[in-house]
Amino acid sequence: MSDKRVKTISWGIVGCGTVCEVKSGPAFYNCSNSSLIAAMRRDEAKAKDYAKRHSVEKVYTSARELIDDESVDAVYVATPPGGDRIGIAKMVADTKKHVCYMEKPLGRDVNEAKEIVSILQKANVPLYVAYYRRCMPKFVAVKKALDQKKIGNITGVSVTLHQSRHLQKDKSHWHYDKEISGGGLFMDVGCHMLDLVDFFVGPIENATGRAFLSVKDQIVEDNVRGMWEHTCPVDGRRFGGSCVFNFTSGGPRRDEIEITGTLGSVVVSCFDTKPAQLKLDSGNEVVALDAKHPYTVQQPMIQLLIQDILSKTGCGINAGLDLDPDEFLCNGEAAVRTSEVLDKLLGRAKWTDDYMIT
Repeated sequence: MSDKRVKTISWGIVGCGTVCEVKSGPAFYNCSNSSLIAAMRRDEAKAKDYAKRHSVEKVYTSARELIDDESVDAVYVATPPGGDRIGIAKMVADTKKHVCYMEKPLGRDVNEAKEIVSILQKANVPLYVAYYRRCMPKFVAVKKALDQKKIGNITGVSVTLHQSRHLQKDKSHWHYDKEISGGGLFMDVGCHMLDLVDFFVGPIENATGRAFLSVKDQIVEDNVRGMWEHTCPVDGRRFGGSCVFNFTSGGPRRDEIEITGTLGSVVVSCFDTKPAQLKLDSGNEVVALDAKHPYTVQQPMIQLLIQDILSKTGCGINAGLDLDPDEFLCNGEAAVRTSEVLDKLLGRAKWTDDYMIT
């Protein structure tokens, strides 16, 4: 990272698609000490339309041109995993930007994720990955409850996600293109839940799993089941975890991470606004961990990221976020861990032109 001191980070977005409309894009001009000055999309008309609606000054159709713009301090990479993330990382590294913020999952497999991390580390460009739920108030409340041992010593973790196959009727969407997504909805949304497990209770170890294609109207797996282990960093205790992801469910939606301890459990949904619940005294006492759901869901993480970067350039700010960036932000190392777990649960190890092979 350059030694140049800045008081406001000027952002450029590479790939200003759907995720940039509400989830992320507005955060770059609504956060303190931040501005969004450039947007890139290969479709010039769509890029100009985005820029007009979000008051973005500069429009590009080439990632290289945006990244070469010296007025752009930091780059948000919002392309799909198969959108040449490695090439974009090399461009960011060449120009020594203040920061690279990249969408999740970091790559189509762990090898791509590791290469992206290595490229940016060698150039001393900080990398953050958009596992943004870590900083959303609901999940912050769960993390604090666990750290305060509200449920005692953790003894197990289970992850369940059942989604109706009828929710996504367009099977031509890039989520279902294995060369772009790396592995369907499991890669796109399952990664969020697995990152939260890592965030809440520590790294997932010795993961193993199986993936299945149970409905023949797509070419990527729609069912994933797996198990793993954790090690308590305090006393070395071991406990287990498991997951069931079913994207062809015809039944009711299920969305929960349940963490069980010696004094109770905490249950939190990943993809809705329902409050998390502490269940104590064998479930006889239930405490809601209510928290406000931000409209722009990535804004808390982006604000903490900006706060962290500016503090390292000697222009620290206080944006009112009392969160430790080393704990709540997702760096490249943590993102690589999640990519490795995704690969192992899918039973895959390496990306090739013929998809992934073990």
